[in-house]
Amino acid sequence: MMYNSSFFTVAAGLATVLVLRFIAARLRRPKYLPGPPRLPLIGNLLQMPQTESWATYKQWSETYGDAMYLEILGSPLIILNSYKACVDLFEKKSEIYSDRPLGFMANVLMGWNQAVVMAPYNDRWRRFRRICAQSMRKDSIKHFHPVQEREVGRYLGTLLDDPEHFAENFRFTAGRSLLWNVYGIQVGASNDPIITTAEKAMEMATYAAVPGNFIVDFFPMLRHVPAWFPGAGWKEFARRGRAVTYDMIDVPFNMTLKEMKTGIYDHSFTSMNLDKKEDADIVKWCSGSMLAAGADTSVASMRTFFLAMTLHPDVQKRCQAEIDSITGKSRLPEIADRDALPYTNATMWELMRWQPVSPLALPHAVTKDDIYNGCFIPAGAVVMGNTWAVTRDPNLFSDPDRFNPDRYLPYFDKSIPHDPKNLPLSPHEFAFGYGRRICAGLHYADAMFFISMARVLSVFDISKAKDANGKEITPEVKYNSSIVREPLKFQCAITPRSESAIAIIRANSYSL
Repeated sequence: MMYNSSFFTVAAGLATVLVLRFIAARLRRPKYLPGPPRLPLIGNLLQMPQTESWATYKQWSETYGDAMYLEILGSPLIILNSYKACVDLFEKKSEIYSDRPLGFMANVLMGWNQAVVMAPYNDRWRRFRRICAQSMRKDSIKHFHPVQEREVGRYLGTLLDDPEHFAENFRFTAGRSLLWNVYGIQVGASNDPIITTAEKAMEMATYAAVPGNFIVDFFPMLRHVPAWFPGAGWKEFARRGRAVTYDMIDVPFNMTLKEMKTGIYDHSFTSMNLDKKEDADIVKWCSGSMLAAGADTSVASMRTFFLAMTLHPDVQKRCQAEIDSITGKSRLPEIADRDALPYTNATMWELMRWQPVSPLALPHAVTKDDIYNGCFIPAGAVVMGNTWAVTRDPNLFSDPDRFNPDRYLPYFDKSIPHDPKNLPLSPHEFAFGYGRRICAGLHYADAMFFISMARVLSVFDISKAKDANGKEITPEVKYNSSIVREPLKFQCAITPRSESAIAIIRANSYSL
């Protein structure tokens, strides 16, 4: 009996020590950031929004603050709902907040971890970044402008002949411009295999990147189950996705290599960097990343442009009057005219803010344990900047839901009295990502958006379509919930402004 008593005494003592150590460890470790209550094991899985997650996160921020903690099946997720929080972590602590999460389906199984945008924060990514930074600086992309201007000129012809498919035709315009500038490749039709492959690759990658679409993202060990195993249909998706991704990366690059071997080839991003003896594999994935990301975001921006001009004819007229004052209605505007078009520039910036193409910035991953606002952020946590919440912050933008280009006009019209401290936040601070993972092609995309807007407005009027009874149809401001956000299909009327405008369009819309 004495032996049993001693045993239970020792056991109770050990249990007490373990409990006290556990409590002490919990007390020593700072608490997590505030967030919605979590269930055991599954965490916040059942609370995760199925659509427009950025809007839900913004709503939650009213309760939990501008940095909040979620947990999905044991995986921590941090949402940053203010510009200050994004700067505090992505910029001020960029050394540990510049990695990307694993994203097993898209990154590992489909190969996207080799692309610039999703590559881990390592030496390979730094080599990516150096090449992109040198080749895509604001002053370096000027030699890409003539192709952008020419392809937008061709696009005007499609608006004249087929205005109903303004978005589909611009997708070809953006893709054709990228293929020429990135690879020196000319394509003659929108169904060219290079373009359709890139579109399919992006479609599959976008779907694969959405958290929750594939269980293998949460349980990577499932990669070892055979393809015939019940519920393993995702393996076929991964196989097809990887094949189309590598086709998109390899085919145009190899075409450029073949042309370069002849000694007669067009100047492009790819040829320029290969001539510099940069690592071929790095150049190949840099080029493919630009092709993949550029077309989708450009199309989304232009769809928002057409929607906004349909709903705000007063803004449209002001832009047109400004453009006419520079061109005299006798030519198309050029990128070189940009500094003389302050209101058009302000309108473009407001479009980027009003309906951001990427309402949730691509996810970062923190590489070391960190403390923020006195709370614990564990290494490996996924951290996302909620750009939608940034653009709706009344401390940064007065009346943030209103489409109002005048808010940005002082940036471009220096004659307007203003206090620099009270200027609204530039979209370059939030529309292209944060910190060291900011989009390397932002200046290219910026120029493409501007010249597309300006040239369309110079020769076309955009207005509400009419139904069979002649009644105007007011489009709704409704968007998809994709990583690349764009308006749902809507109707508008696109008509040439005059006979002289038609002549200018015909003079610039070469055969496609």
